[in-house]
Amino acid sequence: MIKKSILLLCIIFCVHCKSAQHKFPSFDAVVTTFFTSYDLRKEQGTDDIRFVKKQDGYYIQEYNYDTNDYKKTVLFWSASNNTYQKLNFPKGKELNAAYANYHLTYHNKERFNVLPYYGYVGWTKDVIAFLEQKSDLKDIEYYALGRAYGASAGHLLNASYPFSDPKEQFNFLESGKNQFTKEQLKTYINYEEKALENYTILCQKNPDYPTVVGTICNKLDNEYVSTYLNLSIYQNEAEALAFLPEGLYTDFVTYYAKNYLNSVEPNGILFTTGDNDTYPLLYVQASLKYRQDVAIVNTSLLNQNSYVNHLRDDKVLASTPIKFTLKPDAYAKENLAYIVLDANKNDNTYLDLKSTLKLINTKDSSVVYKKAKENAILSTNKIAIAINQDRLKLTYKTNYIVKGELLALDLIASNIKTRPVYCTFNELPVVSNYLEKSGFAYKIVTSPKNKIENDRYLAGIDADKTYAILVDEFQYHKNTKNSSKTELSVLISYTSSYETLINHYKEEGNIKKCKEVLDAFTNFYPKNLYADISFMISSMAKNAYAIKDFKNGDLMVENLIENLEHIKRNNKESTTTTKAAALRKLIFGDEVNSKLDKNKLERHLYVITDVLETEEVNSNLTSRLYTLKKYFMEQLRNIEE
Repeated sequence: MIKKSILLLCIIFCVHCKSAQHKFPSFDAVVTTFFTSYDLRKEQGTDDIRFVKKQDGYYIQEYNYDTNDYKKTVLFWSASNNTYQKLNFPKGKELNAAYANYHLTYHNKERFNVLPYYGYVGWTKDVIAFLEQKSDLKDIEYYALGRAYGASAGHLLNASYPFSDPKEQFNFLESGKNQFTKEQLKTYINYEEKALENYTILCQKNPDYPTVVGTICNKLDNEYVSTYLNLSIYQNEAEALAFLPEGLYTDFVTYYAKNYLNSVEPNGILFTTGDNDTYPLLYVQASLKYRQDVAIVNTSLLNQNSYVNHLRDDKVLASTPIKFTLKPDAYAKENLAYIVLDANKNDNTYLDLKSTLKLINTKDSSVVYKKAKENAILSTNKIAIAINQDRLKLTYKTNYIVKGELLALDLIASNIKTRPVYCTFNELPVVSNYLEKSGFAYKIVTSPKNKIENDRYLAGIDADKTYAILVDEFQYHKNTKNSSKTELSVLISYTSSYETLINHYKEEGNIKKCKEVLDAFTNFYPKNLYADISFMISSMAKNAYAIKDFKNGDLMVENLIENLEHIKRNNKESTTTTKAAALRKLIFGDEVNSKLDKNKLERHLYVITDVLETEEVNSNLTSRLYTLKKYFMEQLRNIEE
C-alpha cells in the first residue's frame, strides 16, 4: 500500500503539471487503451498509425500510401468530456503488447507526457504560445518550452526533423558554407538561445530533472554542442566556435570523451550514434583542442545529405575530409532513402559494395531502380567490402537498409585502407564479426586479434592496446554526488571493457597482467554501485579467485554484499521520494519506491548463487551471502504466492 507521503507528493506534482498536461491521461494509458480496444486493419503495421496530442485531445492518424503521408485523423480521447471515442477499427480482444511497445519508447513517452501538444506540424508554435503567456512555470513546463524552442530552431534547417513545416524552412543547399542570411542567422540563434535559457533555468532550479539523455544539465550541454555542429555545417567553423562556451560538461564526462578518443589511432574515424557518445567528444575536440585528428561520424545523422556533404567536403578541425564513393547527386535521390534487399537464402554470392556504389552513381540507374519511383533494390542481403586481399563479408538479417547504413558501409569501404575505422559500441551490428576491442572503442578489422568466441558484439581484442588505454592512460574523475543514469551507463561501458580484458588475460594464463587490470578496476569503480553491475562483478571476482588474487576477489564480493545488504534494508515501502524520482514516474513510468520486484529478486539470487559456487570466497563473506540468499528467496516466495 502506498504511503500517504508518496501519494501527496505525486498529487503535488500532478497539480503542478495540470496546465502543461491539460489533465490528459498518460501516453502509456492512451496507447495501451488503443491496442487493447482495437486491432489494426488488414495490411496495417505498427508504423501505419501514429498518435497526435492536440489541445482538444489525443488523435489517431493513419498513413495513406496514395499520398505518401499521414492524413486521416480521428479523435480518440476527448479532453472536453474526458472519454475515449469509438473508432472504426476492428475490435480487439486483448492487449497487443508488441504493437503498444513499438510506440511506447522512452523518447515518445517523454515527448507526449511532457509537451502540452505534440505529433503534428505546428506543435512547437502551439506550445510556445501556450507556455509563454504563463508567469510562473513549473519544472516540467520549463523543459517543454525549451524543447519547443530547440525543435523550432531545428525545423528551420532541413526536413529531417520530425513535423517540420517546409514553408518555414530556410531551403539551404545541401552543401556550402555561409548559407544563413543575417536575418536567418538571427532567427535561428534566437530560437536556440531561448531553448538554452529555459534549460539553464531548469538546470539551476532542479539539476536532477530527468531527460532521455540524462539530467537536464547534461541536456543543456548537449544543446550547445548541437548548435555548434549545425553552425559548422551551414555557416562556418569560426561562428560555430564563437557560440560554444567554455566549461561545458562535468570532469567525469570530459574524461569519458578523452578515454574514447585516446582509443582511436591517429587520423582515425570513430562511428557514434547518440547524443551522449557524440556531443561530449565533439566538445573536447572543438573547445579543448583535444585529439582533433579523429573524425567523429554520427550514424544517425548520415541520413542527412547536408551532414554527409559536411564530412566529405570540409576539413573538420584537424581531421581531413572523409571519402565517399557515392556521389552527392546519387544519395540525394529519394529512391535511395531506403534500399530493399532481395535476399536469396540459397545464394552465397556476396555483392561487391564498391562496384555496386559505382553503378548507383551512373545515370542509367536501371541496375538498381526497377521503376523511376521505386526504391533502390539490391539483388542480395550479402555485401562484401574488399580490403586489400581480404574482405568484410556482411549478411543483413533485415530485408532493407536505410540510406545512412549504406553510407556508413560506403565510408568503411572508401577509407579503411588509409584510415582506421572504429565504433564506440554497436553502431553497425552487421560488422560485429569484424570488431576488435581496442581500448574502449571497437576497431573494424578483417582478422581480429585474440579471437573471442560466442560474443554477439565482439570478435577479438587487441590486448596490448586495450591494456595501455585501461591501465596506463585511463582518465577518471570521481562523482561528487549520486551517479546519474548517464554516468552509470558510462561506468557500465567502462566495466565491460575491463571485464573483457580480464577474461582475456585469465584465459591466456597471464596472471600478472590479469591482476594489474583487476587492481586498476577496483581502484576507480565507485564501491556503492557494485550492485548495478552485479553480473560483471561476479564474473571478475571469480576470475580473481581463479588466479589466487584473494585481495581483489574479496574486495569485490564484500562491496557487492554491502550493496545488497543496503538494498535489503531499503526493501520496504518508501515513505519519501525525490523530485527526480516523482518526475521519472510521471514522464517515463519508472517506479518511485525501492520495493524489490520479481525481476530484481531473481537477478540478485542468480548473482549470489553464482558467487557462492566459488570455493575460494572468504567464509565470513559466504555466511553473509547465505543470509542474503535466504532473505531474497523469502521475498520471492511472498511475491509468487
